[in-house]
Amino acid sequence: FLAARLDPTVVGVAIHLRDADFGLAKAQEIRRQISELDRAGKPVRCYLETAGEGGNGTLEYYLASACSTVTLAPAGEINLLGLYADSPFLRGGLDKLRIEPSFLTAGEYKSAAEIFTEVRHSPAAKVALDALLDSFFTQIVDGIASARKSDAATVRAWIDAAPISAPAALEKHLVDEIAYPDEFRAGLDKLGEGDAEELDFLDYARQGSGRLPGGKRVAILFAQGAIVRGGSGADPFASEVFMGSSDMATELRDLAEDDSVVAVVLRIDSPGGSALASDLILREVDLLRTKKPLVVSMSDVAASGGYYIAARATRIVAEAATITGSIGVVTGKLATGRFQQELLGVTHDPLKRGASADIYSSLTPFDERQTALMRRRMDDIYGRFLDHVSAGRKLDRSAVEAVAAGRVWTGQDALAVGLVDELGGLDRAVALAREAAKIPETDSLPLVYLPRPPGLFELLASSGGNGLGARLLDVIAGRLEARIGAGFAARLGTRLEAGLPRPQLELELDAAWMELAHGL
Repeated sequence: FLAARLDPTVVGVAIHLRDADFGLAKAQEIRRQISELDRAGKPVRCYLETAGEGGNGTLEYYLASACSTVTLAPAGEINLLGLYADSPFLRGGLDKLRIEPSFLTAGEYKSAAEIFTEVRHSPAAKVALDALLDSFFTQIVDGIASARKSDAATVRAWIDAAPISAPAALEKHLVDEIAYPDEFRAGLDKLGEGDAEELDFLDYARQGSGRLPGGKRVAILFAQGAIVRGGSGADPFASEVFMGSSDMATELRDLAEDDSVVAVVLRIDSPGGSALASDLILREVDLLRTKKPLVVSMSDVAASGGYYIAARATRIVAEAATITGSIGVVTGKLATGRFQQELLGVTHDPLKRGASADIYSSLTPFDERQTALMRRRMDDIYGRFLDHVSAGRKLDRSAVEAVAAGRVWTGQDALAVGLVDELGGLDRAVALAREAAKIPETDSLPLVYLPRPPGLFELLASSGGNGLGARLLDVIAGRLEARIGAGFAARLGTRLEAGLPRPQLELELDAAWMELAHGL
């Protein structure tokens, strides 16, 4: 977008928007870039076949509304339905199966395990989730109202009237014209006095790619997915990616030693994961920060462990809709001993040496002594979390405790309580990194993006996060287990059906602590 904005040969941009598969924070970042193009005299024209076909199209329309013009297909519709959050609770089913949830939390708002322990939201969880929905809804309404030159009351009326047919959308001024794709493309010929050449976005991007010139540069390091120990990886079965502590540590150490890199932007999109892995990554963040500026750019989610690794950065930038905070800890297990014995007839005759040898057994819940041990360990980790945030954000510990307790915040609210420094996107984080490195605005400074994309062999061989290779080995070995582990976050969050990310909000002690029984 920046290159197109500065390129005198670019006279306009056409966007064909279909099934936006990302969160509200990313949509806000794209909307900002669209607006900057429009202000630079380069209209951005959007084509929508539909905004939600048989589903919620709020995110698609919110993004499209930022464009200079919006064109809708004749048979399309605007499903500007608003936000709908649904959280399944498994406690009733687990009771029927004689499976006993045994979970502990540090922080009254740390609600990730409630899917197993409750039949509805706890009062604290409801307060936090209502606040998120209220903030998201207001941001969406205000953003559409501003872009479409309307007012909040009118936009709320549009939402309540949805689904809206194409003719009605045109009449209500949600869109600027109704046309088929070929008619939309024909209209683009009017840009640039009728002689503009159409160029695919990827082809345009490739024109500026190639070998980076020598000299100083800013590195952008992507920290994406649930945080695990070991290597990074992906689980194609669950469409999840994992951020491995060893791989991230290597990247951060290399950047610290690379004299050509004058500053680093850590781009975080993570719901958290292993506390140990998060702490190992934070150590490398700290070491890098002593050598050069490190600015954090938060995307859709930087919560729990995702916030943990951000807390000591030079500066933190978030979008208004970024889900962040969740300073707290959760751990536990599902005990399946009664399920196996009473329903399956499977019996066990365990033997042990050591008072706590069975503390992680999947057969029984934590007893009173084990609960006390686990609570002590969780309090230690929670205390470290509070200390890191206090030191990194230069806040009294009491001030951190007041906004912690596992509560999640939107970026907008996190700014108000001191958890982030300002609102903005990746471009703003890069500008702050340049500023901290004392690089004049007039100086050219290339960007380098890390880590490099993995190849097919690396994906197959990856063991980080129970990836494809590990999953295939499990199947071959006949021991495919249902695990929570590092993917706990992705399974517990509230599902926001407007295409928004689930608030995946936990910092866990270790994947092994969350292991389900082999029989499940």
